[in-house]
Amino acid sequence: MSLVYLITSLPRLVRHGPPPLPRAAFVARCRDILDGSDRAEFERLVEVETVEETIRLRLQAQIRELDADATTALQVGGRRDGVAANSLPYWLMVPESQHEMLRRHYFELTRTATTEFLRRWAHFRVDVGEVTTTLLCRAEGMGREAYLVQMEGSFDSSAPLIMAHWDEPDLGLGHRFPWMAAVAAAVADADLMAMTRALDDILWQRVEALQPIETFCIETVLAFYLQLRILEREASWDAAKGAAVLDAILARAAPPSTEARS
Repeated sequence: MSLVYLITSLPRLVRHGPPPLPRAAFVARCRDILDGSDRAEFERLVEVETVEETIRLRLQAQIRELDADATTALQVGGRRDGVAANSLPYWLMVPESQHEMLRRHYFELTRTATTEFLRRWAHFRVDVGEVTTTLLCRAEGMGREAYLVQMEGSFDSSAPLIMAHWDEPDLGLGHRFPWMAAVAAAVADADLMAMTRALDDILWQRVEALQPIETFCIETVLAFYLQLRILEREASWDAAKGAAVLDAILARAAPPSTEARS
């Protein structure tokens, strides 16, 4: 009954519309109402998305050339998810290979998640990140050989197709990923804000595609959180200089996945 109450009280989310409530308030509401396996699954999603958001904020700090203290302050205070800093993985606050750690974090989610929604979302986030990175590297003029060096020791099952179809628009992955053409079109847009918005459209549509037919289930809450985060991030673009290009730079920096699919 508590899950039904939560879902019936949720406001409607409109693509490209304003976020109807603060994400931290939504997280607090979920923690008040959810329990058991539903609460655990919600916390898994919040944690991994918070990790991704914290890495994004570190990148923003690098763009602004902030010192270590200011970078930490931005990572802790710039988030809007209501997650305490002491609950974050320790490696988020140190200058390590954070994108590789994020990728492992998503892979771990595929093993611990109890819903097909969350497992498939985690796989998608890794896949779409790899594809976006590859297309941006190619757009920047990186050749097949240079990319091969970058990927040394990091090959997954997509790598042979990418190497064999480097000059093709879909990198030979069109049959594998139904969203491949949309990502390629987004990355080809010279307008960085338009590119980022188009990539968010792909994320939004994937969330909708993963939702089950049943309404009163934890998957509805997970989907609401993901889409609310997209709206909140887009709403902040005018307030934060450089926010429109963060996704593009993050994608350029992220190495391909080293994890096998489960």
